[in-house]
Amino acid sequence: MVLAAVAFLVFSSPDEGVLEYVYVDKVVASPDDYGEREFKVHGNVVEDSLRQDEAGDYHFVIEYKGKRLKVVYTDLLPDTFMEGGEVVMTGRLKDGDTLHSKEMTAKCPSKYEEEPGAPAKQS
Repeated sequence: MVLAAVAFLVFSSPDEGVLEYVYVDKVVASPDDYGEREFKVHGNVVEDSLRQDEAGDYHFVIEYKGKRLKVVYTDLLPDTFMEGGEVVMTGRLKDGDTLHSKEMTAKCPSKYEEEPGAPAKQS
């Protein structure tokens, strides 16, 4: 029994279940490297790119370093989602130029941003 457990640990991949994390520019530069496998991609939501289709799916564009990637998102948008904001999408590339995703992490705006009307901080 112990030998079987050791064999499992030796032959199981340490990366099993871990998704590659990349930025939009890398995906756009080498879309064939991503095929149909699932990965995480980081970028900023392009202003005025958000729309919702008849099926309820969200379509928008994310960008990084001037490179853009279309996204189809099939879940509810998180409260922290905003155009111009940072997101990390988990999904699969389809047709070489569109990420199909059902999981998103929308980065929260800094909790240290000044509130409107608040006095400026002294340095």
